[in-house]
Amino acid sequence: MRSTVAVRILRLASLVLVGLIFVVMHYSGTREVGESTELVNGRVAVSAGSSPAVLLWSAAAIALFILLMVRRPGSIVEGAPTILRRVLAFVIDCVFSLCAVSSISALLPLWLEAARTGHFAWYFQRNYAVSTDRLAAISLPLTVALMILYFTFPLTQGRQSVGCFVTGIRVMPPFGNDGSFTFRAAAVRTVYALIGLFLLMTLDWDRDEQGRTWYDRKTGCTVVLVSDR
Repeated sequence: MRSTVAVRILRLASLVLVGLIFVVMHYSGTREVGESTELVNGRVAVSAGSSPAVLLWSAAAIALFILLMVRRPGSIVEGAPTILRRVLAFVIDCVFSLCAVSSISALLPLWLEAARTGHFAWYFQRNYAVSTDRLAAISLPLTVALMILYFTFPLTQGRQSVGCFVTGIRVMPPFGNDGSFTFRAAAVRTVYALIGLFLLMTLDWDRDEQGRTWYDRKTGCTVVLVSDR
């Protein structure tokens, strides 16, 4: 009983932490989290931003992620989750990973801009390119790579991502409830899931009698609801 209550409290705290990022950004006056480069009217527009408050949130987010990688998820299956629950898990994971990773990766362009101008600021924007922009551009592929790793790593450990934990779902590998994915299998599953969840927005669900989508069947996986017990 105590274990069930503890899991529910942790789940609620996780959901609050995800929603808290919007409150933190609003009241801290953070104008942007991450780095962006756009071509506007033939000119390059470059901007990057973060803040101490957002970095503090990111530290709490990383601590939660580590905790979930240590904690063993529930193994009692209670059926198949609805599509809405699965989409909600995906949205939570996207917000959680994007905000946590972007706030940290933005430190690279912010540091390079400070080294160039001699003044550090938590946000900058300019309508021209400089030589350091090529090095600062590393932050974007780094963000994408870390976000993919965020989805992949829990599968290799037989654990739940934050979104899966909050919504009470778990991705089961083809070879048993207690197994885990190889890194390659987890990466393939992640790519198919990202494509599949995009297609879900077009209502192309193609679910079978077990509630499995086409990409579940393609990767031999089953997504299930798990008990807090």
